[in-house]
Amino acid sequence: MADRFAQFADGEQVLTVSECTALAAAGKAEPADGEWMLHLGQGIERSDLDALLDDGATKKGSGMRLAAPGLPLSRPVRPPVVHKHRAENVLLADFRNFSATHCAAGLRIHRDNEHLLDHHATRHVPGMLIVEAMRQICTAQFETSHRPGSPSEYAGIWHRIDISFDSFLFPLHAEVHSVITEFDEARKSSLRFRTTTSARQNGGVVARAEIEYSMVKQERIDLLEHRKAAGAVQSQLAGPQGL
Repeated sequence: MADRFAQFADGEQVLTVSECTALAAAGKAEPADGEWMLHLGQGIERSDLDALLDDGATKKGSGMRLAAPGLPLSRPVRPPVVHKHRAENVLLADFRNFSATHCAAGLRIHRDNEHLLDHHATRHVPGMLIVEAMRQICTAQFETSHRPGSPSEYAGIWHRIDISFDSFLFPLHAEVHSVITEFDEARKSSLRFRTTTSARQNGGVVARAEIEYSMVKQERIDLLEHRKAAGAVQSQLAGPQGL
């Protein structure tokens, strides 16, 4: 896995990219009972995999080999589909719609994701990253299955996120699912959804949430924000407010 998750790595069953490269370079990669079978964890990008291959970490006799050498790296969702600007902040990969109401995606955590850069170092993935992954899958579900044909851009308004955490999520393979339970499309300029989402790892549910949100045309959002922003300024200037 990426060096970003070094605290989770134990040097025995879990190694960072740097540890793999160092072991191979020192000729100490081969464990006592045979060889390392490498499964890719979170944060591994094409450049990391190429570096391992170039450094000979997985060559014959190195003591290491990829568990699935022919398996391609995950395919991240394009940033606009989850309403993001930077690719490293996209948390979904290999997105698929099973129906108009059910979708899933692999969790993809880039080593430079915004939720990792200023987080109290622990072995598990930050809970706020899970919340953001759930927001992203709801957004991707709208963009790929329910967005009207209009070229207008939409923005999400999140009315309620009722989330519970059942366990820790670790920087290993995981999936995010979303099932739409209610959908109001009476107004094309403001579509309202209710969904059940979950984050899953190793066959169990790590976190689940009931989410209510609307996808509203950007021009409507702009007008609403402008009016409310002006009102907030006027209220602030009117005098001190009690806490």
